Amino acid sequence: MKYCSDCAQPVSLRIPPDDTRERYVCEHCGVVHYQNPKMVIGSIPLWDEGAHAQVLLCRRAIEPRHGYWTLPAGFMENNETTAQAAQRETWEEAGARIEMQSLFTLLNVPHVHQVHLFYRARLLDLDFAAGVESLEVKLFSEEEIPWNDIAFPTVSHTLKFFFADLAASRKGSDFGFHTLDITKSMRKPD
Repeated sequence: MKYCSDCAQPVSLRIPPDDTRERYVCEHCGVVHYQNPKMVIGSIPLWDEGAHAQVLLCRRAIEPRHGYWTLPAGFMENNETTAQAAQRETWEEAGARIEMQSLFTLLNVPHVHQVHLFYRARLLDLDFAAGVESLEVKLFSEEEIPWNDIAFPTVSHTLKFFFADLAASRKGSDFGFHTLDITKSMRKPD
């Protein structure tokens, strides 16, 4: 950051009084500019036909990780809830109508200043199509998932947690809530 978004004067990086971290501070108007993690919100859209459960994945038409598969997800917008963000992103990327279920994973990705949240969701029908940020969308059973072509570690971990809980739910257990810190060393290479 070079200039104050309030008065357009230059900012400096320093620790403001009563703070413990460096922040961009405007010496002209005194505004402290806080930079906080971004929220990436998505869904795990499930089409469940008894023993043959499938999850809807999107093949990315944008960078980063163009051409790799992901769950429908993206940055949360102002003035929406996390559930609304998951539903919107699922519609925008996969043209899919879903019934929202419980929050399933919370994954911290501190090296890129993000927090990823994924909700369980039920596909309402099979009328879906790739949005502008997707090359294609497709249903995958656990055995069919292109594990080596998954775009992000947060998606891989979420899918692994999901299929483990799905198998357990078939035996009477409930779905859990999973948290994980994704460190830079866990990152998928480009």
